[in-house]
Amino acid sequence: MRRRGFTLIELLVVIAIIAVLVALLLPAVQQAREAARRSQCKNNLKQIGLALHNYHDVNNYFPNGNIATSSWGWGLSWYMRILPEIDQAPAYNRLNFSGVHPGWAWTGDPAGSNNGSVMNGLRLSWSICPSSTLQDMRDAGGYTIEHPHYYGIMGATDGNGFANAPNRIAGCCQCCDPYAPSIITDGGTMRQFVSTKIADITDGSSNTMMVGESSAAVLSAPGGSRTADVQGVHGIMMGNPWLIGITSAPGNPGFDRPFNLTTVRYPPNAPAVARNSAWMGISDNFGANKPLNSQHTGGIQGLIGDGSVRFISDNVNMFTLRCLCTRDDNQIMGDF
Repeated sequence: MRRRGFTLIELLVVIAIIAVLVALLLPAVQQAREAARRSQCKNNLKQIGLALHNYHDVNNYFPNGNIATSSWGWGLSWYMRILPEIDQAPAYNRLNFSGVHPGWAWTGDPAGSNNGSVMNGLRLSWSICPSSTLQDMRDAGGYTIEHPHYYGIMGATDGNGFANAPNRIAGCCQCCDPYAPSIITDGGTMRQFVSTKIADITDGSSNTMMVGESSAAVLSAPGGSRTADVQGVHGIMMGNPWLIGITSAPGNPGFDRPFNLTTVRYPPNAPAVARNSAWMGISDNFGANKPLNSQHTGGIQGLIGDGSVRFISDNVNMFTLRCLCTRDDNQIMGDF
């Protein structure tokens, strides 16, 4: 008895149906994966928030945004202060917080070389957004250092009806890079060489953002591709060399670069351009206005002062965002 098999047309029809089903299911699978990555990103910031609050419980203040040294060398970032609160006490105990450049992972300096060797190759998954395609571990002066995707909020620039209090805004970095003149402020909670207490956040901790996501590349040139990595060349260790806060020397154009911090100047996921006069303050080594951006659709994650994490929309009102980045502006904010 002769058996009848599938014809070529029938096989092609079946393959076409399977292809259609795959095409329909693939976006759903990708959305599910991105939802999981976005959830992990949110959890990362929750861990950072818990560590900051544990630090506050022990010391009665949040860590300085940057920790300078008596030698006016490159000090350590706020990240290094919270290592014991985030399961990295062994690394913390080996760090040298004094010396000339303890925050610069440079083989040419004893303090920086010691700390660079401590942090060399140490992966801190809670500092990296899983949706990001940026390279997280990069060379930083001779050691491979984690380059985090979350920045402490120093404050926000003036604009959109918002103005900083007197003596809280200054120029930065013009001495080093004329293509990226920056603005730094002292209105946020992660302040340059100054600690902040919960009592100082008079707007309410639920109305103030402490840490924001900056995990995506920016445009390499006007009209170019989004491939420029401006997340800082020195990594998670680097702080700032200044021993004085902005309020001590307002308007000083010589303030040096604060790393692992940003003063918010642009909307989330704005079409920022590295080293371009239309988008000042954005570069990998000299820009103090690193943009809040991400590869999540529609916005970025932000750690609020009460320890919660909120998704900040790309369409957030800029007056509201500037107020959100300021601890004591006494303004009534809209929804965010």
